[in-house]
Amino acid sequence: MLELSNINKELLYKVLATPSFSEKELRLQEFLMEYASQKDYECSIDDKGNIYMAKGKLSDGCFYPCVTAHMDTVQDSQVVFIDKDEHLPLITESREDGKHIIYTEGFGLGGDDKAGIVIALSIMDNTPICKAVFFVEEEIGCRGSSNCELPWFKDAGYIMAFDSPEGNCASWSCNGERLFDRSFYETHLEVLGEKFGLTKFVAHPYTDAYILRMDTCLACMNFGAGYYLYHTLNEYVVPEEMDNATAMGLYLIDRLGYKEYVLPFCPRYRLNEEDKDSEWFRNKFKQ
Repeated sequence: MLELSNINKELLYKVLATPSFSEKELRLQEFLMEYASQKDYECSIDDKGNIYMAKGKLSDGCFYPCVTAHMDTVQDSQVVFIDKDEHLPLITESREDGKHIIYTEGFGLGGDDKAGIVIALSIMDNTPICKAVFFVEEEIGCRGSSNCELPWFKDAGYIMAFDSPEGNCASWSCNGERLFDRSFYETHLEVLGEKFGLTKFVAHPYTDAYILRMDTCLACMNFGAGYYLYHTLNEYVVPEEMDNATAMGLYLIDRLGYKEYVLPFCPRYRLNEEDKDSEWFRNKFKQ
């Protein structure tokens, strides 16, 4: 039997069963806005289709934790389900290790990044003060995050994205730019290996976390969302790993608090000096 501590199973299956494709995110947009209404979260949608949520009120001098994921998938087989207003037929199987997998037969599930949406919403549900933003069109050039409402982030203190594959993997850089510095890693993130099994930090390609890092100058993180074989017809998610990622996000919010973490190597303030931190990360994680 599937048992989760931090994720509501009804939420899990509703999001995963909702079809989505780049430029055809309407079903997830509708779901997210209805979900925010039911939870009494502040919610808005911009002209591009990105969705913004906020929960709780800040004290003076405090900043929101911010979580994010993207709504589109690369799975074009889901378009027929969108057009017919049908849900995806999900299959859940147990594994010998006691964990489960959820997938769809014959076409890709789209766990990249619907798994991230489940995690982000679950973190928001389980913490008193939080912001969340869900982007469109990440898979076709980060068009949503590249056209988002930057003033909305003025009271955000740091950003946690959930758009990395597997359950033990995270990004230390995206598109050649570091998401955080060595000090931030050693102070706040290194402990996640022992506590949550986060053992791999890798250099990832272009994604929304990169756009936000460049545009906000805030410390950004991009964590594993528990999806596997992404962008293939055999894509699946491991819900227990999604649950663990949710617990990790909640732990980090408690650890980081309601503070702002602005990092000095943003391009707006770039210094002409050797990037020793990047060399350190590559050596540490053997990249």
